[in-house]
Amino acid sequence: MSKAERVAMGDYWSNMIEKEAALRLMWFRKNEQRLNEIANKIPSRKVPDDVKEKMKQDRIAAFQTMKKYPRIKTEDTVPVFEGNLQEIMKPVDPAMKKLIYTGSNKDGRVNYLKARTRLLPEDRYYFPECSSWDYGWQMWDDVKKVPKFGFGRQQIIKDSFYRRRGVEGDPEWYKEPAHISPTFCNTCR
Repeated sequence: MSKAERVAMGDYWSNMIEKEAALRLMWFRKNEQRLNEIANKIPSRKVPDDVKEKMKQDRIAAFQTMKKYPRIKTEDTVPVFEGNLQEIMKPVDPAMKKLIYTGSNKDGRVNYLKARTRLLPEDRYYFPECSSWDYGWQMWDDVKKVPKFGFGRQQIIKDSFYRRRGVEGDPEWYKEPAHISPTFCNTCR
């Protein structure tokens, strides 16, 4: 598309927008009086006072006739928890805390955070803090049961995919498909 055609298309588009805006304005001016009447009209639907009073009495009666159950007695004293309920992390090892004060200000903090991230989440927290931790929480208890192989090689695919007896032969009912060619006819036999 040439530049002149693009300019013409742009002019056409802007003219159509202006024409539509003019039509909308003309419709609004024509119907302005009717729209104001509708907008300022007082709602005609009003609930009579006797209907409101009847609804009120029905609700009061429903609450008064509701089946009530006795409240279960609990201990009168509130149990006191000695620890802090806000603590979700386990206390930090004092030896690890000393890393903060070794070296310069920045180095100590970095060393402490690196050492802290090397710990497993179950060693740092009492319980999983978010739902994404459920997948790996206490995973190492199960991994310890898996036998170790030398040099890191495991035959996962062989054990889970291949059959123990090797590849089996074709079943007895299986037959070789017929070969169709222009020189050989199966129906002619």
